[in-house]
Amino acid sequence: MLELLNTKIFDNERNILNADLFVNNLKHTFKAFKFNTKITYEVYRNITIYHITWNDDKSYEDMLELKKEIALALGVTTNEFEIEKEKENEVKIKVQNMKKSTLSLKELLEESKDKDNNNIPLGLSEEDKVIYFNIEKDKNLLVTGVTGIGKTNLFNNIILNILMNKDKTKIIILDSQSINYNAYDKLCEVVNNEQEIINKIKEIRHIFEEKVKNNDQSRIILFIDEIYEIIKNDISVKDDINYLLEVGATMNIHIIMSTDSVLDEDINYLFDKDDISKLSFYLTTRREYNKFLDNYIDESLGRDGIYVSTNSTLTRISLPLIEDDEITRVVDREGGTGTRKWYVLCREIYIFWLLGKRSR
Repeated sequence: MLELLNTKIFDNERNILNADLFVNNLKHTFKAFKFNTKITYEVYRNITIYHITWNDDKSYEDMLELKKEIALALGVTTNEFEIEKEKENEVKIKVQNMKKSTLSLKELLEESKDKDNNNIPLGLSEEDKVIYFNIEKDKNLLVTGVTGIGKTNLFNNIILNILMNKDKTKIIILDSQSINYNAYDKLCEVVNNEQEIINKIKEIRHIFEEKVKNNDQSRIILFIDEIYEIIKNDISVKDDINYLLEVGATMNIHIIMSTDSVLDEDINYLFDKDDISKLSFYLTTRREYNKFLDNYIDESLGRDGIYVSTNSTLTRISLPLIEDDEITRVVDREGGTGTRKWYVLCREIYIFWLLGKRSR
């Protein structure tokens, strides 16, 4: 299946050369302030980490006082790198790379060695480790971020992962925007009419009750795009969504949903639920981050999300960019369109051959 995805060549040579240069700059800076240092570094896709140790007569506080000088040595501002204390006389400096690389889905899947279909690879951590959403353990996922930042792209990533796994998961997509997911209608149930979306949520609640009666553990994953808009249009559906979030996973019904509204009371009741993992893209205010993540965020996220597992561990991740032609190829292959096109081509060749033979 990987042959259906676009290939990108990742080249980190420029960032490695920059790191060599910055190590020399740092050594000169520390030497000027009587720090006898040893510096090693690790270069990842989007960040470089410098490990710095020094002699005993300087403290961690002395190191922090050099923040402006360190910024000059790294060619960044004081807000563009982090200093973390590792132990006495040892710190870790983390700085964003000047040359960043867009992650592709093919690269992510090649990095992922996990064969458990419950593990859906979301992206890479800052240290290039695959971060998974475990559908069985994490149960449900809520995604937020300003309009246009990448929530639909994340949904595409998860949907393609499920389709390429070729398991028997039923995918239902409730698309309140009516434009984002029609490409999947051959393989997934896509609902984009406002009233039909409301009816479908109520129907899934009924399906849950039937699954309980029949002990049916077949998996259903419900994608809800802009859940706040749906609740705003019909507040009664809030109870159905709440019910499915609380008990749906017991019968293998899981919800992955997005919203660009964080501060409205009709939606923020979701943020404290135990069975919901959360991923935040860029939000405009710290108040929104604090409300959604229950954690103080002191940096701009850009296109990188922050994934919050159900044990409240914050991990910053880079997400793959999904391209339209990749969706088309996967859907055509899984939906049989590719096979049918080949059959039609072979049939036409045979007819031309037959007609030619008869005309002789």
